[in-house]
Amino acid sequence: MYIYILLAGFFLLLNVGCEDFLDKREDAGGLDETSVYANYESIRGFLDGVYSKLDNYNWFESADGGSYGRTYVGVMADEMAATYNSTVFAKFFSGSWLLTGKSENVTEIGNGDKTPIGKAYPSLRIVNRVIANIDKVPLTEEQKKEILGQAYFYRAWFYFSVIKRYGGMPIIDRVFEGGDDDLPRVTYHESSDWMIGDIDKAIAMLPDTWENMQYGRPTKLAAMAFKEMALLYDASPLMQNDLNSIEVKTYDRERAKKAAQAAWQAIKYMKDNEGVTGVRMETKEEYTNIFWFPDTQIKQPEHIWTRRSMKNTTDRSKTLRAFWLYPELATGTGAEAFAMSCPTLNAVNMYERQGDDGIYYPIDDPRSGYEFDPEHAFTKRDPRFYNNILIPGDKWGTYQNGATYYIRLWVGSKPYNDFLTSKHSNGREISGFMCRKFLWEDAHGQHFPSGNDKWLRYCAQTVFIRVAQLYLDFAEASFEATGSATATVENCGMTAEEAINLVRNRVDVTDLPSDIVNDPEKFREAYRRERGVELMFEHHRWWDVRRWMIMHDLFKTAYPLQGVKFHPVGSYGDKTRPESFTYEKFDMTKEVRGFSNMRNYWYPLPQHDVDALRNLQQNPGW
Repeated sequence: MYIYILLAGFFLLLNVGCEDFLDKREDAGGLDETSVYANYESIRGFLDGVYSKLDNYNWFESADGGSYGRTYVGVMADEMAATYNSTVFAKFFSGSWLLTGKSENVTEIGNGDKTPIGKAYPSLRIVNRVIANIDKVPLTEEQKKEILGQAYFYRAWFYFSVIKRYGGMPIIDRVFEGGDDDLPRVTYHESSDWMIGDIDKAIAMLPDTWENMQYGRPTKLAAMAFKEMALLYDASPLMQNDLNSIEVKTYDRERAKKAAQAAWQAIKYMKDNEGVTGVRMETKEEYTNIFWFPDTQIKQPEHIWTRRSMKNTTDRSKTLRAFWLYPELATGTGAEAFAMSCPTLNAVNMYERQGDDGIYYPIDDPRSGYEFDPEHAFTKRDPRFYNNILIPGDKWGTYQNGATYYIRLWVGSKPYNDFLTSKHSNGREISGFMCRKFLWEDAHGQHFPSGNDKWLRYCAQTVFIRVAQLYLDFAEASFEATGSATATVENCGMTAEEAINLVRNRVDVTDLPSDIVNDPEKFREAYRRERGVELMFEHHRWWDVRRWMIMHDLFKTAYPLQGVKFHPVGSYGDKTRPESFTYEKFDMTKEVRGFSNMRNYWYPLPQHDVDALRNLQQNPGW
């Protein structure tokens, strides 16, 4: 059975409504201690209870554990805009994150049992029970290593999900029994150092790979990649702050060096063990299928650490309809059909353009030949643009009769007008762009007017770490450790420039121009732009702009997000497209992002917990 299915009798009933902050208790399904620790299968089944609490970014009732009001998690930063007028992100967008009332149970911020912190603490309690009581279980040494390796990995992973939001927290290294959980917070560095100790234990114990039916459990490479990512966060500007202030800082070079070395060790291990693990950088031809693939394909070569789950028909349907499709493609008139999350012009502008010399340049570089007109704006762009983004007039599969279908979001088209008048959007704006990254062309209701086959042909999984990220993490850490794109960190066999170019070349994007490589400020912009493009919509951008401490600059204007209105030129019919378009930039006035002041770099701790616990210090500004 797949990992996310618990053994019979081990479904965990969580009670997290009234316990102390660090004492979110789990229930072993009414089983007594003897049953939980009876044998290998029972302890593994108990530990597997944490798997269902991992973040799930790709499903409708999903991201961070609760419904996000039919809105994809990518709207948190500058990647996407929300078309749904009842998105629970509305409060989040304002920057007022101390929520009250029932709604706090379904948002990124809050203290309900469906938020990250609400899921993390019961999970931490489970793994601490396993670690503390492992010797009660009759296990072989190999079985003990397997269980403990997973437990240490999960403890670090769930702890990381808390500290990357809230900053340094108390060390949670034991089962709290009540009255002993009012512990002082420690700094981010102290939290990270303790967490890295757990990851090192996991690396030493976890296997290289699992048999197919167990795929989805963490491996040695997953732990090594997690370690380098955690160390990169620890080296980042935001994490150099203590508990009492939030100031714009620089990278810690020594910590960045450790991150680069850990990333290189993971890269070397991956390359040396490809025949065993099957993990590698996918080719240009395989690139699309990193993100969607047949159910019969158990894993993708580029996936290092992923949440494997196969959702049912209803969940798949709602996911595609609510996150990515407009009503004509979603075949509906309800909230799910109007809840499309639209890429912004801000995100689109990250894609470089190929100049007359064949080299790709940022669009603000005159050598790119970029102009905001139909001849230049969306032509000769980085190939990942065409893999990730759809624009009005693009061919998108066919109607049922085989006629070509064109994306119909130009001004005056029926889908465009429907958004303007629907009660579900209530004046919220569409950016002009659609996300293509997680879609296949026949996943829409004009191709399959009835039935569920259109939603079931492929699946998408939440991918936490993949191979391209490993190289991008290395590039950032190496550069910030040395201050140079061409220098080599001690004991590493690659430069930051080489790592970036490897990711670019995989999709036929040319090497970075030498003047960018040799200018530290331009190279920093380049690796951040490369990260934004390669990992777009994969739930990295929000954490990146915070840890880099550039959020207050990105969102300093009243309306920081932009879209494009595509005005048709020439006549068109119900199933044809205009001859061409003219383009008009506009500020998305409904898309406020109230994250400009320093306090929004860290989330606020639930205020009732701060009030109840003597040692739980609130974050600055809250």
